[in-house]
Amino acid sequence: MENKLCQSCGMPITKDEELGTNKDGSKNSEYCKYCYTNGEFINPVTMEEYIDMCSKYGEQAGMTEEEMKEYCTKLFPTLTRWKCTCTEECASGYNPNCTCTNPECHCTEKR
Repeated sequence: MENKLCQSCGMPITKDEELGTNKDGSKNSEYCKYCYTNGEFINPVTMEEYIDMCSKYGEQAGMTEEEMKEYCTKLFPTLTRWKCTCTEECASGYNPNCTCTNPECHCTEKR
């Protein structure tokens, strides 16, 4: 298996056994089993909440909690789960027609 990063938590995925699962039980190639199972994210939280959660695993990655938080803060916005898929027009303000599914997207909230 090609070494890749979980597109939710950034964990390196090196074995098929580490892959998450889709609703039909098949392996999901984007997310690890700690983030995604049966076609759903295990932790339905904001990106900031997830960064705080993942920061506690810094020691396992050879970092302090503070270093891990800094790493996650830079990495997470580039990952599929957290990346806003809105167009420039939509991301610049209120757009009631936005179809982005990113929980960090607030385009449809009136300001």
